[in-house]
Amino acid sequence: MVAWSEWLESKTDEWELFTLTVVFRAGGKIARLERWESEYKNRVLAKIRRALERNKKNHETAIPYEEFFYYEFDESSIFRSSGLRKPHHIHALIPIRKTSVYRFWSIDNSDLQDRLKKDIYSLDTIGPILVEPLERNKAIDWITYCLKGKQHI
Repeated sequence: MVAWSEWLESKTDEWELFTLTVVFRAGGKIARLERWESEYKNRVLAKIRRALERNKKNHETAIPYEEFFYYEFDESSIFRSSGLRKPHHIHALIPIRKTSVYRFWSIDNSDLQDRLKKDIYSLDTIGPILVEPLERNKAIDWITYCLKGKQHI
């Protein structure tokens, strides 16, 4: 965990780090780990890539590192709908190049850009999302929270 944190923090001259929690609506569909990881990687990140890079040729490199995410279901969440129901959700750290942050984050609203938020919420499987800028030297705290003390990613 410390190695991840140190590596991510070492890039803060190039990137702004954002925490992301995406809650999914199962809606009676098969709700396996692979399904929600695929939804996140192929649909949510695709919306973010498109917002960051208008040119389709640059979509693959729009987000410098996309693989820091962790799926949860059996863990508690601030997004819990009812006392016993726990939602399928993914926690992630998203690095955004400093030159592209304005396409992702609205400083005025302290939130995602309105257009990007609308695009993400247009996905039928997406429930609430929470995005926040990560304070400097706090990556280890977010990583520890995501993993809940587990040692893998």
